[in-house]
Amino acid sequence: MQITNRHIIACICCCLTWLAISSCSTTKSVPENDRLYTGSSVKWKSKKKPKDYSTLSDGLTKRIRPNRNKKFLGMPIKLWLYNLGHEPKPKGKGLNYLLRKKWGEPPVLLSQAKPDYTSNVLEQYLVDNGYFHADVTSQIKNKGSKKASIEYDAVPRHRYTIKKVTFVTDSSAIGKTIAATASESSLEVGAPYSLDSIKAERERIHAVLKEKGYYYFTPDNLIVQVDSTENGKVDLYVKVKDNTPVAALRPYRLHDVILYPDYSLDNDSTSTAGTPVNYKGIWIIDSTKRFRPLVFDKSVFLRPDSLYRLSSHNITLQRLINLGTFKFIKGQFRTVRDTSIHNFREFNPNAPFNMDGSPRRQVPDTANTIVSKGDTLYARIQRDTARSNSRDTSGANFYRQYGNYYSVPDSGWLDARFYLTPYQRRSLQAELRGTSKSNGFVGGLVKITAKNRNWLHAADLLEIGLSGGMEWQTGANTSGGSNSYGFGAEVAVTIPRFWTPFRINPRTPYVPRTRVSFGYDLYSRAALYNLNAYTVQLQYLWQRTKYLTHQFAPVAVTYVLPTKTTPAYDSILKNDPSQRAAISKQFILGGNYTITYNNQASNKIHTWYLSGNIDVSGNLAGLIIPKRGDSTREIFKNPFAQYERLTLEARHYWSLGKGKQWINRLMMGYGLPYGNSIYGESNSLPFVKQYFTGGSSSIRAFRARTLGPGSYRNPSLDTSNLLANQAGDVKLEFNSEVRLHIASVFNFAAFVDAGNIWLSRDDPNQPGGKFQFGTFYQDIAVGAGAGLRIDASIVVVRFDLAFPLRVPYLPKNERWVIDKINFGDPDWRKKNLVLNIAIGYPF
Repeated sequence: MQITNRHIIACICCCLTWLAISSCSTTKSVPENDRLYTGSSVKWKSKKKPKDYSTLSDGLTKRIRPNRNKKFLGMPIKLWLYNLGHEPKPKGKGLNYLLRKKWGEPPVLLSQAKPDYTSNVLEQYLVDNGYFHADVTSQIKNKGSKKASIEYDAVPRHRYTIKKVTFVTDSSAIGKTIAATASESSLEVGAPYSLDSIKAERERIHAVLKEKGYYYFTPDNLIVQVDSTENGKVDLYVKVKDNTPVAALRPYRLHDVILYPDYSLDNDSTSTAGTPVNYKGIWIIDSTKRFRPLVFDKSVFLRPDSLYRLSSHNITLQRLINLGTFKFIKGQFRTVRDTSIHNFREFNPNAPFNMDGSPRRQVPDTANTIVSKGDTLYARIQRDTARSNSRDTSGANFYRQYGNYYSVPDSGWLDARFYLTPYQRRSLQAELRGTSKSNGFVGGLVKITAKNRNWLHAADLLEIGLSGGMEWQTGANTSGGSNSYGFGAEVAVTIPRFWTPFRINPRTPYVPRTRVSFGYDLYSRAALYNLNAYTVQLQYLWQRTKYLTHQFAPVAVTYVLPTKTTPAYDSILKNDPSQRAAISKQFILGGNYTITYNNQASNKIHTWYLSGNIDVSGNLAGLIIPKRGDSTREIFKNPFAQYERLTLEARHYWSLGKGKQWINRLMMGYGLPYGNSIYGESNSLPFVKQYFTGGSSSIRAFRARTLGPGSYRNPSLDTSNLLANQAGDVKLEFNSEVRLHIASVFNFAAFVDAGNIWLSRDDPNQPGGKFQFGTFYQDIAVGAGAGLRIDASIVVVRFDLAFPLRVPYLPKNERWVIDKINFGDPDWRKKNLVLNIAIGYPF
């Protein structure tokens, strides 16, 4: 039997070896008289490289086409899979179809490359960056009988720099506006000529003019003329094109700002009809009275009789979108010809047509001749030939030009309309979660949330949530007291403005919000205790910029009330008194502030996530409420916590290429308990405010809440009475993780985690747990591992397998355990390998 098995294994190995060798022939499917294209390179034929050579080199490389076959760890795996298969049948099924059409990638052939065309593209790129006399040539490099690459030689020659920048303007209003911005130009004297800089300058001037009311002006109305006869330097002349439409040369003011907050494409005529209501200058047409006018007071920054400003336009659109009440928003601007008429209907009475479609015959007194051209009425204007080269953008002499004709002059006013399509007012959301923790706990959670997006007709978000779940422990070390269940309820109202006695409305595109919430949570550990928590919180949420957010809670009250403690739990407390802090009865009266900076984006190489939180409790109450005889203070015969807590977190995301990323994370936290929090049963922060470590999003080589504080090791963690609640007042943690995309939805990660938690004060029940600045590094735990992530966009399922490299609770000279790693030993694997199964990325 053993001989037979050996023959079978040998045959399987031979087959696998043959498949590997046959698939490794990357040129197997390359046609005759063609070659496999293995890529291109660019050689810079110049002794001296410019300062921005890296940028230029990347720009050249990105413009080369085609791209060679994709590789993973230097191997063209997809091409190998393609070569393993054959042309599939027309029905599109079977292994050949998967290998050729789904998993594999056909060879990129030399015949698909166009070296001459690509050389011209690269040459033009160098010209656009100041190398006006650059030359790029190509050469095919054959390798063997079936492979080839292409080498491009770039000869840049002299690079032109900017000698002078001149703004060619006249004495008109727009000319003066452009000339006034010359000092802010992005075209710098002495800098290399760059087409991108010229485009940026046009966009800059366009943005400035849009802020000055020039609604119809576009970047295409500007031209930058280049004079390259200055012996290696260029003179740039910035001017408005001569054929710019006259309407683009004048500023516009706003006449009416009109909102249709119950607009629907299916019921267009009805949703735009109704009695207009003027609220602080804004016209609101809401026939169903769906929204109260105050909703739009702090969201609309475009105001009648004011100059059109692009920033006000964008802020208004963003504010209306960020209200969270409307799913579609359309803005529309129309020129007003008769400012004595308010335009509230879809049909514009200010248009040059009557209701029956005939032209509205209204011409200025300065018109000499009336000409009808199709359905449009024009007036031919007598012009002074002596002033033919100047533009008068004021008063009745301002006209839009159509060939030799000029339209009826507008008044220089715009009507602004916003058509808002609301979401369904009420919704019901159900959420189901499954959990599997590294400490052996598994469980599930069901959460149901009812939402009203327009509570009290004020765009307030009312949320009523109910949740319930169970958790139980699996494995050898289990006990009845480890199983638990929880129940939670919350009522929260989010108001899309600051709810304060005085007006605060920052000029940003982001809606400031006020959130008031009331919550109750019940956590029951079977046969041990029940823990009740009541919370009331007032929060102000606002975002100053795209990346910077603030969250301030001046009122955050929590009341913790333990009930139904059992004799079984009392026996645990005798062996582990530190567990008593987990269910201490107390008030937490305080506030907190969090600031977050997050500029993560897929197109950036280096991005950051920075967060800081400060949390204080009991300061005001400690000043007002007198002490009792034992130096504690109480509210309603219950003690309240007094502490200060600071938490900082920094993450750096480094993109190493397509599908490759390196993330480093540092987290630091420090809490200082004082007053009531250092008397009685506890000598540390309230349990719900303490730090924990270990688990799937922390130091993954140690099970959740089993590490620390410091070098202390809780003896109960090795018994059946497993209550993993090790907590501390100080936390230091560092994580480093490399993520690689493998194929499809599969990703690989390798990581190293380090850190621990400590107590800020001595606790005789937890020796070695106090943080000491000179020796804290000796208590650092270190772990490493690898993981597989299934990223299906909607959800990420994560499997991380980790093991310890340094164990802080071992004797000082034995804490590094790298030399004891033995994956072949089942006892070592049982004690040291920790599998973390989680949803989402750890950071």
